[in-house]
Amino acid sequence: MSANLPSEKPISQRPVNVCLLVPQQSHQLSIIHFLDPNLYHLTVVHSLDHFTQSLNTPKAERYAIDAIDIILLSTDLAKAESANTVAYLQTLIAHRYVPIILLSQTDVDDASILIDAMAAGAHDYIETSAKPSTHTAKLFAAKIASQVRIAAMQTLAQQQNAQIMEHHKHLMVEQQLAEEVFNKVSQNNGVDMANIRHWLSPIAVFNGDVLLAAPTPSGGLIVLLGDFTGHGLAAAIGAIPLASTFYSMVEKGFSMPDIIKELNAKLHAILPVSVFCCASVVQLNFDEGIVDIWNAGLPDSYVLRKDSSTIEAISSNGLALGIVGAGEYQPKPTRFNLLAGDRLYLLSDGVLEATNDKGEQFGDERLLEAISGQVNANAEKGFAAIKQQVIDFIGEHSPADDISLVELGMVNAADFAAMYQSSQQTITAEPVSWHFSYELRPDSLRYQDPVPLLLHLLMEVPTLRRYSGQLFTIMTELYNNALEHGLLGLSSALKQAPEGFKSYYSARNNHLNKLKQGTVCFTLDYQGDDQQGLLVVDVIDSGKGFDYAALASLTQPFHEGSHQAQAVLSGRGIPLLQSICSKIEYLGCGNHARVEFKWTA
Repeated sequence: MSANLPSEKPISQRPVNVCLLVPQQSHQLSIIHFLDPNLYHLTVVHSLDHFTQSLNTPKAERYAIDAIDIILLSTDLAKAESANTVAYLQTLIAHRYVPIILLSQTDVDDASILIDAMAAGAHDYIETSAKPSTHTAKLFAAKIASQVRIAAMQTLAQQQNAQIMEHHKHLMVEQQLAEEVFNKVSQNNGVDMANIRHWLSPIAVFNGDVLLAAPTPSGGLIVLLGDFTGHGLAAAIGAIPLASTFYSMVEKGFSMPDIIKELNAKLHAILPVSVFCCASVVQLNFDEGIVDIWNAGLPDSYVLRKDSSTIEAISSNGLALGIVGAGEYQPKPTRFNLLAGDRLYLLSDGVLEATNDKGEQFGDERLLEAISGQVNANAEKGFAAIKQQVIDFIGEHSPADDISLVELGMVNAADFAAMYQSSQQTITAEPVSWHFSYELRPDSLRYQDPVPLLLHLLMEVPTLRRYSGQLFTIMTELYNNALEHGLLGLSSALKQAPEGFKSYYSARNNHLNKLKQGTVCFTLDYQGDDQQGLLVVDVIDSGKGFDYAALASLTQPFHEGSHQAQAVLSGRGIPLLQSICSKIEYLGCGNHARVEFKWTA
């Protein structure tokens, strides 16, 4: 066999080191003649005291215990202390497998000694006599050879186990490094918001399930729960770019479908074919009480309304992220209207597949019963109760997959804004002054949304980041007015009719597809420091303009929740801008809008 001996050298390269512990003048010394000197190197020690003393002498003179491959121990030498002697020898060679073979005499009844010594750790025994027969000699040689083979296999197993342990150590370090990188990428993660409750129970250092959450510039919230194939580094290679892209795009104000498509394109480009990400993405609009839910490959998501124990399920309707290319991917979110106090549940398949000691899975039925039972419960205690039911079901059984359960609570816009207010940090910045122009032509107007790009530019100014919501509204309203009313000539009156919004945006798309010429130009001018700042935004379109005075007369000053604001379905842009900006004016025929946004520390 090719296995190595305890000294890590093949049998063919060196003889086996045998230590014989035997009294002087013992007939058992005759076994020396049974061992081939080309295969075995024999060292004889005549007393245990001498053997022990040799271990305490200078290294150059003592007999090295680490060089021993087999120990032959005479029962005559140890007699009644054989068990203790074997135990002592085991302590000396504890880190290695070194067979201890007892030598007994055929004409002496030492069965009790052999039994005690074998129980203490001896591996075998050989009966010897003053005049051994040829059969005894062959049996002795065969047993020694057998123990050599066993020792070689044990040593090989120890070496392989050490390699596995070392590999596991490196793997843990790599997973911890991946986790550290992921945590830095997601350092602005909003998963600890008061309206988000979550339970992520990983089976590896780096979780295969990923939970991301970030506020949108418009004052909403986008949450992603992802479940990558595999765990540890297999999940990390996808989770890190997923998180980086998610936070970057949410911060820049991209729409939820655009974010999903970009995440899919990114993962499809970098991941192996065998790695993909099942995901649920949710966008909460707290101003209007609207939730958009997209589920691709995860178990059903559930809506629990505060005044009903009836649960609404949102099933998967898309392919997991990273399977197909960008051109084939068209996410279709499902929209729900929710009231403050309603709850939405997202989960990975680890919840449903959680198994108890009987092999039973937790399953949909138990989960739905657990969720419906919390309709009248306090939100925090209700989520804890659902989690505890899963834990109690699993018992001592180890989960086979990551377990992730998320509860999202619908709140009103003011409460959500207050949740982030306390987390804002004081920012110091050097004085900044710059001017930027950006012109969009027909092809860009058809296919490109300039708002995320402009918002990204503004977010490069640290002191403006806390105003991302207001700046998003300013850019969106100015661009929509310039494009839809100024360039395309659409009338907001279309929105007042039944199915008005559908008709309006259908006309918008038709006009854009037919657009042959025309431009919308943004000019941004900013000056500021860490105490105050002024942003002037000019938007000029090449259209005929619009009667902004007449449009403004359709509405009263915008106040959320007022009767006027609820009754008018269009024309709210100008009053909304007036509530945010220090100055707003339309110039010329209405095709040039200028606003000023001021802030002070």
